Amino acid sequence: MAAVLILSLGGGSLIAPGAAYADYEHCDALGNCYWVVEKPGAGGGGNGGGGNSSGGGTGRGCSYEGQTVPCVVDGLGLWDGSCYVSQVPPPPGGRTDGYWSIRTCGVYGGVASQTPATWSADPPAGILPSYQELAERAIAQMKLDGPSIGIAPQIDGTGLVGLPIWLWNKVSPSTWGPITRTAAVPGRSVTATATAQKIVWTMGDGSSVTCTTPGTPYQPSYGNKKSPDCGYSGYTRPSSTQPEGRYTVTGTTSWLITWSGGGGNSGSQSIDLSSTATIDIDELQVITS
Repeated sequence: MAAVLILSLGGGSLIAPGAAYADYEHCDALGNCYWVVEKPGAGGGGNGGGGNSSGGGTGRGCSYEGQTVPCVVDGLGLWDGSCYVSQVPPPPGGRTDGYWSIRTCGVYGGVASQTPATWSADPPAGILPSYQELAERAIAQMKLDGPSIGIAPQIDGTGLVGLPIWLWNKVSPSTWGPITRTAAVPGRSVTATATAQKIVWTMGDGSSVTCTTPGTPYQPSYGNKKSPDCGYSGYTRPSSTQPEGRYTVTGTTSWLITWSGGGGNSGSQSIDLSSTATIDIDELQVITS
């Protein structure tokens, strides 16, 4: 059972178990999340406690001016070295990005007082970012991209009306995956993996092609054969009919990203990323004598 902490704010005194470790996370009905304290331990020194140094965290005791204090008090939050910090919901009309928190100070050696809710862009001391926020950080590290377009006829060449078009993605971790990244803060981490599911190619003439593979790179030895897994049957009109004199081909990769963290927290999301290229298509000229 978790130790029960009894706080008396009137005289600034605290009746509670001496030292504490933070063992696992607990979230109350307001959405405040704390490290729950179960095991006794010695107060930290150096960076871990004493004076105005911050304490707390898994495997370390917490202290204030040489006195051992609990790392967490339910309803007040986590000890940051001088006050308890608790995340709270945004006030009516308040910003919904970032973090709102309150600090309860003066619990030791003075009259306890609580600050109004204040906003910060980054998590205040003792408040962990959510698993979703860490997942977003991991995804940002991936630097995912749309397809690295390969196309035949080549971008600097010319194709002909009616001949097949080959489409492919030059595979790399950032253009096809799978790619895995981890984002972590002390006490919490999330690992995310992204894998491309398909590429939808819009050909610039109202047609589209969906490929579930990266496609096969074209080789001159293939001649006028069709791509075995990702291609377009061919244009029916020359690109001179287009405003810029070329067809714009857009490849849009659909990524599936899954992530997981501690305590069974997990999730998934989809991201679509696009790239473009242009090609020149001429009509086959028939010469008669």
